[in-house]
Amino acid sequence: MTSDIHLLDSIPDAKPVRVFIPIIGKAERYRASCVLHKTGPTAFQLLFQAGVMPTDVIDTYQTCLISVDMGGPSISIEARIIKIIGEQTLQMAIEKSVSHEQMREFFRVDATTSVISSSFHPEFFDKQGEPWAIKGRTIDISGSGILAVFTEQPPKDKQIKLEIALSTGESSTISVLAHPVRSLKIAENHYEVAYHFDDISTEDRDRIIGYCLIIQRKLLRLKVQVKDSTKL
Repeated sequence: MTSDIHLLDSIPDAKPVRVFIPIIGKAERYRASCVLHKTGPTAFQLLFQAGVMPTDVIDTYQTCLISVDMGGPSISIEARIIKIIGEQTLQMAIEKSVSHEQMREFFRVDATTSVISSSFHPEFFDKQGEPWAIKGRTIDISGSGILAVFTEQPPKDKQIKLEIALSTGESSTISVLAHPVRSLKIAENHYEVAYHFDDISTEDRDRIIGYCLIIQRKLLRLKVQVKDSTKL
């Protein structure tokens, strides 16, 4: 907790940040840009432009995640909402910081969705000089990579393009450049490959994090339902 007490010291005041806000009755979190204004050692305000903050539907019983771009690894803060002030301000208090490594694991969730691994540059074409593409399914996903299964083995030592379908309220497909960090043949026509993202836009990383938050919330709701059912 000591490091969390001094966390705000490393963040410049009036710093633009991104926040994921829980919404009443929805799995999806509302993603918005705002400005962080420090008000104490572990307290701060998030200031929004007029008309941006969904004041009437914010779930104040859940924590928010704030991502701060420091020009290198992002700083991530989990914080609770103390008070909604007017139409443009949230009064916040830090719950804990989330390191880069913790962020990767925190937002790694079991998720099955379609993924296509494909060539993106001529030197990655097959022997006939034709571009290739292999369809697969993800096993888990995070803001920094995926674990996926394919019926054919993708190249082990090539940077490739991944197209990942995210099934959210606004279904979308994101494209990233990635390289394999682990490839394993599990069975005949069954290859598990772990990819690390090399080039992904901030917007697409935000979409993945939002997608992971949706899944985490569903799993938490299921856990509560199972726990309640055992009491009957």
